[in-house]
Amino acid sequence: MQKANMAKLFSLLLISVLMISLFSTAGAKTYQAFFAEDSFGEGTLIGPVDISGLTKEDAKTILSAEIEAWYGLGQVSIVVEDDLYPLEKRNVYQFDIPKSVDAAINKKQNPLLVTIQDEQYNHLIKETNHQEEIKIEELKHDLLQPAETLHPGEVAFNLSQYVKVDERNVISQALITNVRDESELLKWVKELGIVTLPANTPFSLLTYLEEIDVLNKYSNETLSVIATSIYSSVLPTNFDIVERHISNELPAYATFGNEALIEKEKKDLIIFNKNPYDYNLVFSLTEKGFEVQLNGAEMQQTVSISIRDEESFEPKIIKQYDSTLKRGQVVNKQKGLQGKVGKIYRIVKEKGQLDQKILLAQDYYPPKPVIEVHSILVPEEETQNPVGPEQNPMNPIPNPSPEGENQESNPQGDTKEENRKDNSDTDLWENPEPMQKS
Repeated sequence: MQKANMAKLFSLLLISVLMISLFSTAGAKTYQAFFAEDSFGEGTLIGPVDISGLTKEDAKTILSAEIEAWYGLGQVSIVVEDDLYPLEKRNVYQFDIPKSVDAAINKKQNPLLVTIQDEQYNHLIKETNHQEEIKIEELKHDLLQPAETLHPGEVAFNLSQYVKVDERNVISQALITNVRDESELLKWVKELGIVTLPANTPFSLLTYLEEIDVLNKYSNETLSVIATSIYSSVLPTNFDIVERHISNELPAYATFGNEALIEKEKKDLIIFNKNPYDYNLVFSLTEKGFEVQLNGAEMQQTVSISIRDEESFEPKIIKQYDSTLKRGQVVNKQKGLQGKVGKIYRIVKEKGQLDQKILLAQDYYPPKPVIEVHSILVPEEETQNPVGPEQNPMNPIPNPSPEGENQESNPQGDTKEENRKDNSDTDLWENPEPMQKS
């Protein structure tokens, strides 16, 4: 009987302990459900702000304080060329703190909701004078990022990166004619019809061809034609010319001031696109010749080319003598060419500024001499009726003339003999090898 009572008492005590434990657990959960439902769990963030363990009201207070502190940290600006336009963050950005907190998902990374006030933003863009040329929505999207993350440092957005670019817009073009062999140019157009000049990057023609493993497919002459077309197309732009070479003789396909010579592993064409956007070189081969267009965004400056201080040099005459030629026969061994020198300038025009004259290069092509091959036998009529001693190479000593006659013909006091000597100084015996008969 006593054992039975003890068993009942033990059972009663066990049930009581279980009931107390059950009510404690359920009570805590019930209290949390009814009285602590606004608290955020561990790992809950809104933007960069950790709101773990906070109620919604506390989270709103903390967010307000963080945003207020952000207004005084760093600066958000728009850069237009060399001008800086700072944003008044308090007026441009509008944060929606209540909605950010109410929409937050517990134990997750949540966005800080912010918008740009159009009136202030539009006023800022209007000040830059580029409202119709930029991608408004894309710029807006990027401007929101420092606000959404409460970035504490300086942030600047270059407006040129948001310029609307028509890739078909032709900035400049060049036409190359008088090309001897167009077969390799045709291959170039088919395989490499469009070449991109990356933004803020130098472009080396030889390096580019090496990288795509086609350098050995083209001769130096063809590459020089291509380089000349590229150089001609970027001359009236703001591209920097880093490296460029010319020949000793202006080739038939180039005009003065526009040639660019290529010699593999020796002479390259390197240009630098200092603009914030890419440009394309578009090549074509037509009935007119080899054409290239530079396509891309319009440039702020207007650039033209001017060649000044030009000077030409007549070729000298080199006479050679050949005993195998018939009496009085003269053969033109080499046709001479004029020499030329000149300075190539860029004339840069920009609104509100004085025109700039920038010396780009000074090209010089030496004259190419005329080479005449003469017979050493004097024509019979000259030996029988000599006109003057200077016309008979066998009689180089002139007849003396009266002193008064010399002075009368030359008021500066030079004698006719001295004048004759100066005029006949044409390197008569330079390179006197006989010309072989064909």
